[in-house]
Amino acid sequence: AGLLDNASYLRLLNKTINQVMQAPGRLVQSVATASFDAWIKYYRQDDNTPNATISYYTKGALVALCFDLTLRTEGHTTLDDVMRGVWKRCSGGPMHETDFAAVLESCGKRSFAAELAQWVHSTDELPLQKLLAAHGVSVHEDPSQLVQALGLRVTESGGVVIKTVLRGGAAEQAGFAPGDEWLGVTLPKSQTPGWRIARVDDLRTVLGSAKKVTALVSRDKRLMQLNLTVPAASSTWRLALTDAERVERWLSA
Repeated sequence: AGLLDNASYLRLLNKTINQVMQAPGRLVQSVATASFDAWIKYYRQDDNTPNATISYYTKGALVALCFDLTLRTEGHTTLDDVMRGVWKRCSGGPMHETDFAAVLESCGKRSFAAELAQWVHSTDELPLQKLLAAHGVSVHEDPSQLVQALGLRVTESGGVVIKTVLRGGAAEQAGFAPGDEWLGVTLPKSQTPGWRIARVDDLRTVLGSAKKVTALVSRDKRLMQLNLTVPAASSTWRLALTDAERVERWLSA
């Protein structure tokens, strides 16, 4: 028996996909560069790490998934067979990308140079949705949590403290910065003085139908007011099994 059943594997895969999709650094750094820079960037993380880098563990796992699903779709081999071939070719020792490419071509009956260039060496999005659909798994886009929609990573222990401001998000546009303590909000033209917030989700109660608030934050012992526009839409992926037979063929082979 395997260590994971199909449902458990898909839940873990779902989590990995969302981790990658929610990291702006995936559009800045390729998997190849992430691996090369690991000791000077990934293992020396700071507040800006999610904006500048991508984990070669999580994105790399998705790249491997794309190769495996593509190979299975074309019907000549699987990534398992390719990795066994690489092991034999390299005698269990160090391997180069050229070794992987050569075994891919031998087992898969064609060159995979284009896929290596796009999936490993570029920051293009991976064709996950198409490949998963071909193997019995559909992708649904559900509303994301408010903190993700705003482009924030926070701690919420006794108050809201900003850990990371994600590039391109509403919080960055408003001027939030790592280390800010988010104390409360006021609504423009409201007759009330404002509300204290202990969690980002408290904002939903305050907002009602409004889309703009003034955030009161403490930064370096100074109080600041930031004009925040809450985005209309943001989504997170949810994987759903649509063809159990195809999923079983994929995961049990």
